[in-house]
Amino acid sequence: MVFVLIALAVFASQYFLHWQIWTISLISFVVGAILGRTAWGAFFSAFFAVFLVWSAMAFWKDIQNDQILSARIALMFGLPAASEWFFVITGIVGGVLASFSCLSGYYLKRIFIQPLPQTTI
Repeated sequence: MVFVLIALAVFASQYFLHWQIWTISLISFVVGAILGRTAWGAFFSAFFAVFLVWSAMAFWKDIQNDQILSARIALMFGLPAASEWFFVITGIVGGVLASFSCLSGYYLKRIFIQPLPQTTI
């Protein structure tokens, strides 16, 4: 649920707000605070959701401009010209930001709402 909600919200916000990076952190924080069940689940759900959305959107934008921007950035970083690494690096940067934001939201919730103790029968 966290994965799908973050992926859809980030896609919609990035599509209409044009790559405002603060929106992914805000969306991930709020979803992590409301729906996060475990720390690892919140972390990895946010990472993979934003990784997939940002990589796909970077690929789509790159196709639309005939790969001019990615070729220049690859040349700047010393990567091969038409490299897929550009999209992977873009996804990792967005994924790391979203995962730590979602984890922060989850831990903020845990400060105010303590989990019930486990009882053994």
